[in-house]
Amino acid sequence: MGDHSNLDLLRFVGEALYGERWQSPLAGDLGVSDRAVRYWLSAANQCPDDLGIRLLTVVERKKDDLGGLAATVKTRISRADRTQP
Repeated sequence: MGDHSNLDLLRFVGEALYGERWQSPLAGDLGVSDRAVRYWLSAANQCPDDLGIRLLTVVERKKDDLGGLAATVKTRISRADRTQP
């Protein structure tokens, strides 16, 4: 994947997960500083070669977290329905 494709993917994933202010939270999930993310954006030819794989790892982790959250919400809704008269 070329550097511009990596940058497009970086922006796409960041905005999809965190909205307008995505750089700092995504940087945290990637284990880098927000300064590193800003550098990648300004110097497109300096993106890590494995950025796409790292972004996929973040997305998969979020998917798993949200799946667990959905299960918890379903359980709580079910309990609440049983306790209402």
